Amino acid sequence: MRNPSVVALVAVGALAMTGCAASASSPPSPSGVALDAFDPAAGNGLWLLGGDAAGAEIVDSVREAGSVRYSGSFTELVPATPDVDPAPGRSLTIDYAGRPGTATARITAGDLEFDLVMVDGRTYVRGNAAYAERTGIAAAAQGYVCSVGAQTLLDEWAPLLRPSELVASLIDSSESLTVEPPRPGDSTVSVVMGGSEAPIGELTVARSGAPLPIGFTAGDGSGDGAFSFSAWGEPIEVARPADRVVDCDA
Repeated sequence: MRNPSVVALVAVGALAMTGCAASASSPPSPSGVALDAFDPAAGNGLWLLGGDAAGAEIVDSVREAGSVRYSGSFTELVPATPDVDPAPGRSLTIDYAGRPGTATARITAGDLEFDLVMVDGRTYVRGNAAYAERTGIAAAAQGYVCSVGAQTLLDEWAPLLRPSELVASLIDSSESLTVEPPRPGDSTVSVVMGGSEAPIGELTVARSGAPLPIGFTAGDGSGDGAFSFSAWGEPIEVARPADRVVDCDA
C-alpha cells in the first residue's frame, strides 16, 4: 500500500540528509464536465469526472490560481520488529506562502530547520546550526544568506516548494481516485485516494468555482500526514529579509 504523503515527501527527507478557501474569483466549472449533465447551481461538477480527469482538473486549477498559503506535516512510522513496537520516526513540516518565484517558506526535516525567501529573482536562506553544518554555509546560522539560485533549492526540496507539483504528487501517487458526490449543503467535495487494499487518503476541494484544495490527510503503515491550504489567488506580499548577513549584491 502506498501513502501519497510518503511518496511525495520521503525523498525530500533523504535529500535533506545529503545536502478553506476558494480562489478570489470563481473560475468556470471544470472543462471536462458536460454542462447538460448537472445543475450549475450544484457546484463545479467535479464528481461527474473520472478519477484521472478529476485529478488533472485539480492540478490545473492550482497552477492557474497562482498564490496560496499552505502548511503540512508528515511523520514516518518506524516499522515494528519482533522486539520493538512500531513508533513515530522522523517528522517533516512546511509552511509556505506565495506563488512560484515569489514566496516564503519554513521547512523542518529531522534536526534540520531553515527559512527561505524568494523575491525579485533572488533567493535567501537561513537555518539552524544543523542546517548550517549540513550545507557548509556557516553564515546561515546568523542570518539570511544569498543562495546560489532558487532552482537548486527548488529541486532539492521538490515538490514542497512548488504548489502545483506538491498537489500533483499527492494525487499521482494514489492507485485510484474516487470523487464522492457532495451532500446538499456541503461546501466541499471529497476526493478519496485508494491503495491496493483500502483508502489511504482524502483530498478536500472547493465545491464551487475551481476545485482548489482545502485539506489533505493520509495515513497507512508507513506514516501519516496532513496539509491545509488557503488564500488561493489572494495577494501575498513578499519582501527581502531584513537580517541579511550575505546579500546577493555583495
